[in-house]
Amino acid sequence: MELKPRPRRDRTPSSPILLRRLAQADSDLEVPIDVEVVTPPPADAPEGFRERLALALGTTDARLLDAAERGYKGTWTSVQAYLVDRLALTMGPNFAEALASRPPEELLRTYCGDERLVWSIAVSEAQVMVFELPRESSRAAAIAARLFPDDPDLLV
Repeated sequence: MELKPRPRRDRTPSSPILLRRLAQADSDLEVPIDVEVVTPPPADAPEGFRERLALALGTTDARLLDAAERGYKGTWTSVQAYLVDRLALTMGPNFAEALASRPPEELLRTYCGDERLVWSIAVSEAQVMVFELPRESSRAAAIAARLFPDDPDLLV
C-alpha cells in the first residue's frame, strides 16, 4: 500500500505563534506580578494544606493563616483522638482512656478551658487536621470568630 502525502492547506497560526505576534505588536503591555515568598507547609501536612486552611477560615489574610498554620498539630482520626493522645502524655494512658468515654464536646471543653482553642478541618471521612492555639493570642480570637461565629463562649 502506497502512502500519498497530504495536500498542504492554508494554516492559521497556532496559539503560541499568535500570542507571540500579539506580544510583539503591543510591547508596552505590562502585567504586574505579585511574588510572595512563603515557607513550605509542615512536613506531615496533607495535600492542599494551605488551600483547606484558607477555605475553612474564609480568608486569605496572611497573618491569620500563618498563625493558624503555627497551631497545626497533625492529622488524627478525630479531635477526640488528638485530645486523648495529649492527655495520655500528661496524665497517663489509664486516665486518658477514662476521659475518652466522655462525650466529645465535654472532653473538648475540659481540655481547652479558657487557655486553648482547638479546632479541626476534615481531610477525608476518616481523618482531620487538628490545630491548637493559646487563647490569649489575638489571632486565636480572630480565628474563633471566623470558625464559631455563633458561640459566644469562644469570643471572650
